[in-house]
Amino acid sequence: MIANRLAIWVFAVALTAVAAPALACSPLVDASQDAAAERVRNRQAELWARSDVIFLSQASAFERIELAGGYGFSAMLVPSLALKGDLPAGRIAIRHTTFTGCGPIPFLDALSGREGEWFVTYGRYVGSRLSIDATVPVANLVDDEGLRAWRKAFDAEPLAD
Repeated sequence: MIANRLAIWVFAVALTAVAAPALACSPLVDASQDAAAERVRNRQAELWARSDVIFLSQASAFERIELAGGYGFSAMLVPSLALKGDLPAGRIAIRHTTFTGCGPIPFLDALSGREGEWFVTYGRYVGSRLSIDATVPVANLVDDEGLRAWRKAFDAEPLAD
């Protein structure tokens, strides 16, 4: 009896290990659009709270790069308007670093964007280096704090070309 339970347990662990990567990549399906919208709002609010700097940036200089197991992209972000903290100086290089069963990571929207597309960019300083945690297309900004900062920044300063 114990041997059967052990065999079943080992089988269940093995099955979970095989299925886990596929499940991790699957998008969560909510019962409603309201629940999905709330999840996006909460994610952006979390990013706002933990970011040292948040700014509007324009994506440029896209290049396809090879990664072990697949390919990804590199790009440049050109900071244009501070929403929180000080605007970083100069261009910021971003790139996919690894290819997984879910595709290339990190999952930054700007890396699948287009030349000239605008993004709200969230970053934290790790030591003296800026780490980009997320890029959100400007049309997808829904967080109340982010939207307030957006309105305030645009009232105070015109967008640079």
